[in-house]
Amino acid sequence: MLETIKFLNLGEWAISVVAAIAIWKWILKGLAEKWFQNRLDLQKQEVNTALQIQKDLTLQQAEFEKVKLERVLPILEQFNGAISEHKMMYNTYVSLIINKGGILPDFESQRLKLDGEVIESLASIAIYLPPEFRGLVYQLRKAVSCSWKDPLQIYYLLLDKGGIKCVVDVCAPSNDLYSDLMDCFYDMCNKYLGISNHEQSYASLLKYHGFIDSEFLEPTNLNAAQNFVWKYILFHEYVSINERAEVLELIEQEYEAESAV
Repeated sequence: MLETIKFLNLGEWAISVVAAIAIWKWILKGLAEKWFQNRLDLQKQEVNTALQIQKDLTLQQAEFEKVKLERVLPILEQFNGAISEHKMMYNTYVSLIINKGGILPDFESQRLKLDGEVIESLASIAIYLPPEFRGLVYQLRKAVSCSWKDPLQIYYLLLDKGGIKCVVDVCAPSNDLYSDLMDCFYDMCNKYLGISNHEQSYASLLKYHGFIDSEFLEPTNLNAAQNFVWKYILFHEYVSINERAEVLELIEQEYEAESAV
């Protein structure tokens, strides 16, 4: 009797095994294979999509690099030529101040010519430039757009408010904010054109050269002489009367304090 029961249990177990094998072979195996195949197809599709996106981005980047070299670079060169010439005029202008010279006859007409060249260049390249770079070139354009004040009047104004040391400080190379603008411009050009390998952002380049990224790009931590250069010479047509009065007040305070020591 016991042997019969064992035989029946063994038979049931064998039937269960056979049934399980049959279910796996004819039902579950097909479902599993289909699931794995679908999963594999999905992964392939994801990889192909990622590769296509990367390919599109690479092509877009290559096209933009081509635009930079063929369209933007020549205009940046024209812009650089105009502001470089204006910078040389500024150097002459500063020497006229310290030497009590009058304005040269063709100074204003030459500035107007350069201003036109700068405006034309900006109209062509502004849309291609990152915001900080665009802000910097607009600031340089503002410098070119400001008319030349009489250097002799500036000399006597500085002499009256701060003495001869103030005149020298305003004209000193160490306080030449125009050069700082130009140096920042060159670093941004190098980054934009891929000439330099540094990972600095455009905002960090502004900060490195001592400027803050604002609606009216300005230098930070100015002394009285630099403040005068910025607001009374370079950008006097963009500064209010009250701000110019504050500039002169700072000159008087700083140089009176120095003369009292």
